[in-house]
Amino acid sequence: SSGINAEYGWLDDLQELWGEVGIPPEQQITRIKVVYENLSELMRAMVDEEKSRRDGYIENISKCRAECMRLAEELETQYEEPPEDYTVLKKEKTLRNQVKQLIKERQVRLREAINLRTEEGELCARLGRIPEYIQSDTVLTKEQVKEARTRIGFLTAEKNKREIKLAIAAKDILSFWTELNIRSRNEREEQIENGDLESFQLSNENMQWLEQMKQSLAMTLEDNKKLQKSLMSKIQSLWVRMELPEEDQKAFLEQHTGFSDPLIVKLKEEVKRLEELKLQNLERFIKLTREEIEKYWDLMFYSDEDKQLFTPYYSENIGEGLLSEHEKKLECLIQEYNNYENLYQTIKTRNAMWQRYEEMECKEGDPNRFDNRGGKLLKEEKERKKIARDLPKCEECIVREISTWEQDTGRIFTVYGHKFSDYLNHQKEELQLRKDQMKENKQKAKEEAMQNELTYGSTPAKTPKRRIAGTTILTPANKRTKVHTGATPSATTPTRTRTPRTRQFVHSSLVAKSPIRTPAREKNFPRVVVKVPTTPSSKRPDTPVKKALPMPAEEAAVPEVRASAVRAPSTESSVDSGCVSTLDLDNQVADYADFENEESIWASKKPLAVPQPNFNPSLGTITE
Repeated sequence: SSGINAEYGWLDDLQELWGEVGIPPEQQITRIKVVYENLSELMRAMVDEEKSRRDGYIENISKCRAECMRLAEELETQYEEPPEDYTVLKKEKTLRNQVKQLIKERQVRLREAINLRTEEGELCARLGRIPEYIQSDTVLTKEQVKEARTRIGFLTAEKNKREIKLAIAAKDILSFWTELNIRSRNEREEQIENGDLESFQLSNENMQWLEQMKQSLAMTLEDNKKLQKSLMSKIQSLWVRMELPEEDQKAFLEQHTGFSDPLIVKLKEEVKRLEELKLQNLERFIKLTREEIEKYWDLMFYSDEDKQLFTPYYSENIGEGLLSEHEKKLECLIQEYNNYENLYQTIKTRNAMWQRYEEMECKEGDPNRFDNRGGKLLKEEKERKKIARDLPKCEECIVREISTWEQDTGRIFTVYGHKFSDYLNHQKEELQLRKDQMKENKQKAKEEAMQNELTYGSTPAKTPKRRIAGTTILTPANKRTKVHTGATPSATTPTRTRTPRTRQFVHSSLVAKSPIRTPAREKNFPRVVVKVPTTPSSKRPDTPVKKALPMPAEEAAVPEVRASAVRAPSTESSVDSGCVSTLDLDNQVADYADFENEESIWASKKPLAVPQPNFNPSLGTITE
């Protein structure tokens, strides 16, 4: 008490007050005891309160620890236990803060569970499925959250995929409805027609119904198209046979377009009406039907033997039965052609390519193809490469389609009566034979040209050549210019008509050349050495000697006198290839006795009025 009195001084103050009041010391002591008792009571109360507070902290620590353990277990996490050297107040504060953090994390987990449940519910409602049960007041474990997110991802992908399918199917269905002229009949069809695809439930049942409806409409449209094509083909065929006006045909076609069921009914009615009119013109219809059958036979590459198998085609018994048989045959041909039109068109394309290939192969040896005006040769080579690339591919495609055709029909496919492989081989053999024949013809032409050159001489050049000075050109007998030199032919010589006679020419390359050459003429004129005996005669010594040819029997009665070519006097004679007659190639020196014999034969005959040849040195020609 002294310490308290010394620190606070309140006991002295009380005693001083009591003294001033006049309270006796005994009562002051009593009162001091009361004060001490009150202070003791107050201190005990304070101690008790502090103990109670301490116990509360300890209890809070226990509660917070328990709550942390529970939340950590629920959230599948760990909490941090405070160290042992922490005071009670610090331990309580640390655990209390951890409880707050765990509670906050739990609330986040609860909101996540609610969101997952809501999202999954919406997706399941769109897809028409029952959602997985997710408690909104329970924290989901990490495994549960992962599974829920996986389900939501799958449902989202499925929803997107089905929405795409729905959009495509709805577009196709609307297109089919437009072509078939169909309207909606129930709620689902109204949603599709109005474009309200968000309200359309993407359940398995609805998607299956959607796919079935799309397939059904597609099949209906396809059937209607085939039926409409068949009916229109039949109607147009009947129009052509009946020769109806084009204005009526055009008006009917404009009024009947589309593929709806009402249109099919109207087309059937038109066919029925035309069939009734057809029976009134059987003969004309049979003729026109046969023309159409012939057309499809050509399109389908029928051979004559295949055509003859249809005997009614050659029948003359006009009647409804014959027309019916022709129409059935035509219908079968049209149906088969339509079913395998791609095959026949591919064969037609291939034949066109082959024909062009043949033309280019046959022109390959033609030198005129190198006349490359306008880049024709480059275009031809590009076309050749394109055909060489596309033709094998086209043939492979045909082989595959023929295999399908044979499997479907159970028959062997033929082209003009031959299997396709045999048909290809036959075409290739024909092309090879044609090329060989052209090669042989070309070789024969070359041989004939060479023989003509050997026999009649080479063809003279069209362009004039320069004349070398000092040379004498001998003019052939059939091109000699008749020049009168003033010499009068003998009056006693009788006039005689010359009979044409074949003269055989020899090419200069086959005639032996003279060993004696003049430098100025060495490279231009081959020479033939003609030696003439030096005997007195009226003939010029440089006259070329001709060997007599055997005359035909019809010409033997009328002898012929031929003038010999004469050249300027020289010791050796040079004869151009264009003027050389038949020479004895085995004996390069001409036999003069043959010339004497020929003269003696003509001398024994009756004289005729034949002009004597005169040589003009200045002109280098022979005149008669």
